[in-house]
Amino acid sequence: MMHRFRRWLYKPKRTDPQLLAQFYYADEELNQVAAELDSLDGRKDPQRCTLLVNQFRSCQDNVLNIINQIMDECIPHERANRDFCVKFPEEIRHDNLAGQLWFGAECLAAGSIIMNREIESMAMRPLAKDLTRSLEEARNIIRDQALRDLNLYTEKMKESLQHLDVLFADFELSYVSAMVPVKSPKEYYVQQEVIVLFCETVERALKHGYLTQDMIDDYEPALMFTIPRLAI
Repeated sequence: MMHRFRRWLYKPKRTDPQLLAQFYYADEELNQVAAELDSLDGRKDPQRCTLLVNQFRSCQDNVLNIINQIMDECIPHERANRDFCVKFPEEIRHDNLAGQLWFGAECLAAGSIIMNREIESMAMRPLAKDLTRSLEEARNIIRDQALRDLNLYTEKMKESLQHLDVLFADFELSYVSAMVPVKSPKEYYVQQEVIVLFCETVERALKHGYLTQDMIDDYEPALMFTIPRLAI
């Protein structure tokens, strides 16, 4: 009762640009969609179910995006290392990857098998459960703070976000590595060597007059195929 009264009395304005206020309404929308999804019989209305699942994942993307912005402000020097992302295939690196990871973690935590990968799914399940618990805790703390002071990041919030950031980074590496081929450190090093060789070849070809700067500026397709041969 007291919580409902405080929420009514102190909740931020929807138009408030501060991150905690943005989070409050994004999180409310996520909870509303989740509640409707829980009460829906997907067999009776599969179209509505599909629509809600897509909306749910979009809401998760939005909430995570705001949490990441809060982390950048709240714990800018304590963010988890994500250098491993350079090893991911190009098609994996997109804006809504975080939302997909959250959705995948919830599915794993609930006992699902991801993409018929039973062994990998079982191995990731404990981490998925830790991540979903940490997300719930962080959301509760941020939501509560949004009803108290929009300008203050408490120590409790900082500790919760640091823990969440580490778990999310660990799960991201495990999940993506299980879903798609991820370059090994040796493969990534070889790729870097090829890039350097390509650049040095262009520089030498320009110096000797094999190519012109105009050819490179216009990105002639035939030229792009020729440069590796020049290098060899």
